[in-house]
Amino acid sequence: MSTEATSEDRNLEQQPVVVESPNPDYEVGKRSITTRGGVTRRQMVAEKRQLQVHARPFIVVAVVLLIGLLAIPVFAYFQNYVFPPRELALRVEDTEYTRGDVVNFIRFNQRMSEQLGVPFEVGNSLFDALQTLQENELAFQLAPRYGISVSAEEVDERLSSILGFVAMTTAERESNEYKGNVEEAKRQFIHRIGVDEVVFRDFIRKSMFKERLRDVVAETIPRVQAQVHLYEIIKFDSDIEDRRTIERALTTGGSIENVILEHSDDPDVRRDLGDRGWAPFGVTPEIDALLFGLDADGNRLLSIRTPSSARFDEDKNWWSYLIVAEVNDAREVDETNFEALTTRGMTIFFNEERKNFDLHMVLDSAIFDWVNTQIRLSALLPTVTPVPYGYSGAVQSAGR
Repeated sequence: MSTEATSEDRNLEQQPVVVESPNPDYEVGKRSITTRGGVTRRQMVAEKRQLQVHARPFIVVAVVLLIGLLAIPVFAYFQNYVFPPRELALRVEDTEYTRGDVVNFIRFNQRMSEQLGVPFEVGNSLFDALQTLQENELAFQLAPRYGISVSAEEVDERLSSILGFVAMTTAERESNEYKGNVEEAKRQFIHRIGVDEVVFRDFIRKSMFKERLRDVVAETIPRVQAQVHLYEIIKFDSDIEDRRTIERALTTGGSIENVILEHSDDPDVRRDLGDRGWAPFGVTPEIDALLFGLDADGNRLLSIRTPSSARFDEDKNWWSYLIVAEVNDAREVDETNFEALTTRGMTIFFNEERKNFDLHMVLDSAIFDWVNTQIRLSALLPTVTPVPYGYSGAVQSAGR
């Protein structure tokens, strides 16, 4: 009995002990035997993926919203600082000028004005800049027709004069000291102006083309022309009896200067005696018809030594009577009037040539406000420096 029991116990110990799994769904061959509530890891992964699929639209919406929120300041930055300077402002044939180019041009003249110690007036600077840039470009493109050229050396010389350096001799110009001073002044100027040298050199170069085209136009204007010797009587109010009194005084043969001294209210009358000098046709377009016009019988509209009707000057808030003292059909035009006639001739010339070019100019409130804002932001306190030769500091000066 004892031996059999021991043998039986030994057989029981050698047989494997089978323990039933508490999870009846356990399957042999699964990668893991870890279960959670009767769910295998594979099932858990599948459920997790399904949840991710369901959550994906929400994630996409959240990402889109985040991108949208980030895009707002980025778009605002590009809208305010990147796109505007690149927008077209002026085109002459295939040459285009952007808003940024216009700002650079105005800033160049702004710095010149500030160097002279003259406050820069924004005012109509945008229109003046666009007009000058257009005329400079027209002059540049018309230059071959008239044999006009501008060398790099001439631009260097003009730039040196702008910076206040004028070499009297070739040896002085070639000296290392002179060159070093010019380069240092140029470096400081570029720092102040905030514009690349190649940019403002192009402004200077094309303005020189316009200057030389102006010389070509000036050659077409006669130096000897018909002119009238003009006087003016100033009155602070208008009274028909004043004109009659002046006319009677002139009819009796009295000196025009004495009549003016007696009747003019101009505070400067004793200095200039009302003498406005000799004037050719075209210098004062608003009164040319009165001064030079003839009626149907060939008589002058304004007879000699006869006061005109009273004319009101809104700027000065006074009335004036014009008197033609004499007429000369062949008198040499003085330099001041000749410059005025040349300017008028340039205006007529460009107006005619514009018909032959593909031109486009953008001038609206949006560009006006944007450009003026950029100019005001870059304004500096004026600093008095020597006057650069040939530049007055106004926008128009860079185009002449």
